[in-house]
Amino acid sequence: MNKPEDIARSKIIKVFFQLTALGFLASVIIFAISYFRHNITYDVRIYVVLRVILPTIVNLGATIATFFVNKSQNFNNYTKCAVCSFAFATIGGSFSFWNGYYVALWCLPVLAVMFCSVFHEMHLLFSVTVYSIILVAVSAFYEMIRFPDNYLYYLEIMLVVMMVLACGAMVSRNMIIYNKEMYNILYDANEKSDNYRKRLETDQLTYLHTRPYAQEKADIFLLDASEEHPVSLAVVDLDFFKSINDTYGHKNGDVVLWKFGDTVNKNMKDNLVVGRYGGEEFIFVFDGGDYHDHIKYMDDLREKFGKIHYKFTDRSVTFSCGIVTAYYPTTFSDAFKYADAGVYYSKENGRNRVTAYLMPPQTKAQDNYPKTGDLRPENNS
Repeated sequence: MNKPEDIARSKIIKVFFQLTALGFLASVIIFAISYFRHNITYDVRIYVVLRVILPTIVNLGATIATFFVNKSQNFNNYTKCAVCSFAFATIGGSFSFWNGYYVALWCLPVLAVMFCSVFHEMHLLFSVTVYSIILVAVSAFYEMIRFPDNYLYYLEIMLVVMMVLACGAMVSRNMIIYNKEMYNILYDANEKSDNYRKRLETDQLTYLHTRPYAQEKADIFLLDASEEHPVSLAVVDLDFFKSINDTYGHKNGDVVLWKFGDTVNKNMKDNLVVGRYGGEEFIFVFDGGDYHDHIKYMDDLREKFGKIHYKFTDRSVTFSCGIVTAYYPTTFSDAFKYADAGVYYSKENGRNRVTAYLMPPQTKAQDNYPKTGDLRPENNS
């Protein structure tokens, strides 16, 4: 929740500056009216200090302190929220104390109590409520001292305002509880959404990406291919996989697929996206880098996978691979034709090998499906 709270603090600090300026302007106007009407009953200098200068200093000090604490990296989120809330109450209390004869201003600290609900902290709400009650009590007792004949009136007003503060605190408490419950509901919903998204993007057997996700990424990468940023697409097909399913059962076939996914995940690269294209077929997309490194990676993976031993058979499982590298923008479907042709070339020439091509010149990129005999492999391993 830190980000919304940061926004709330930034907004309220602007309000603090505006309230300070407005309070100063109002104090000057009231002083001018009182001065020309001869309503000031004591020394003018004392009046200016008490009614204009001191309130402005208090409000400006609270605002500036809140501003610097909020900008500083030395304070945690709770401290920043606490400083902001207490500053709000202080500014409200300042208005109510220095202008206590306007008893309506005594309710200003209630706004600070209500504002605490934004920060979702019960302890902070309790502390600011107690602080606000003290400010209201100080304002009331100050007026009682100034006007002892009206102390019952100010006492009644004080009790009423304190009751309003208590009501505001109860409302804020319920708002905090509600906001936390809503946050938990949204968090759970987002978590479930993330889990569903991951399940849609991840094959549950191999823990590689699903076909739609990998194909979408391949299209994005291939459309950005250039001479400075080549993109390679490799297609892998496990050799004699149908016979494994037929001879040893689909359960053991799943073991082979899981082992393949596990081998890939243990050798994953930062610029590589791998997806299960269908059955025992997989696609690898290399986003940038040297295409010789891409070929070497596939060949190393072929050797590692071929060395895996299985409990259900003594034979090893291998794969045939075709890989094509694009140096200009192209589509997945065009690149796949050449990579898939490489798979057939590998299978027709003994299997358990990697056949690599470079994409032909761009003018020929839209040719019909390439036949193995029409393509000369750039590199075989």
